[in-house]
Amino acid sequence: MGAADRHSVYFGRFSAVVYPRNSNSSAAAAASGTSERAWAQHLFRRSDWSPADGPLLVVAPHPDDEIMGAGGLIHTWVGMGRSVTVLSVTDGEAAQPAREHLDRIRREELKEALRKLCATHVSVVRLGIPDGRIAEFQNKLRSAIVSLIEPAMTMIAPYERDGHPDHDVVGSVCCEIARSRDIPLARYPIWTWHRADPTEFREVSWGKFPLDSEAVRAKSHALQCFMSRLQPERRNPAVPRHMLNYFHRPYEAFLL
Repeated sequence: MGAADRHSVYFGRFSAVVYPRNSNSSAAAAASGTSERAWAQHLFRRSDWSPADGPLLVVAPHPDDEIMGAGGLIHTWVGMGRSVTVLSVTDGEAAQPAREHLDRIRREELKEALRKLCATHVSVVRLGIPDGRIAEFQNKLRSAIVSLIEPAMTMIAPYERDGHPDHDVVGSVCCEIARSRDIPLARYPIWTWHRADPTEFREVSWGKFPLDSEAVRAKSHALQCFMSRLQPERRNPAVPRHMLNYFHRPYEAFLL
């Protein structure tokens, strides 16, 4: 396709080119992404879902992915006294390469977000893989995930075709481990909500984890902790404001 038929989504020091299915889509529509209304219609009749009783391992490529994708689930699970471990794969430092100490800033944002999300402590395992280079460290990632597996655990991972290089690698590794070890797996989209056409997912198995009003409120407060993403220095937000609409639903949707 020509330049007029595509647009780019910026992920830090690299960008992904997103090709709209409809070549007649306007540039404005492409920039604003798929509407939340379209996704709400697509997900309306999908069944409710919950992980089996037991611990959760939430794998997040960058600080903020775990809150956007599964913050309500984390809040609810911890509130029921169940174990949740977050594997934080990178510190997200490539989002603004010129900004000093962004890795530390984003780690602190995650700590504060989890404090607002949950009344009790959530275990975070920091892997420290360089942001944007997860594909080069797949063995380290694989070993870390395997070391955290517990009996009756459910793995919560990014969708392996989310459209962000780090998300796709992490999701693929998680799928591989889940298949080989017979571990229940649910995958959360992030950039898919923005870039994809819901009609492409007609035959996909979705599960909706319902959120009560307290979970929705806690997740909203937690999301506001990531100011380096929402109001970065001297550039447009890395997470456009309209994208937050996808993460304020009364449920969280997972690919099963």
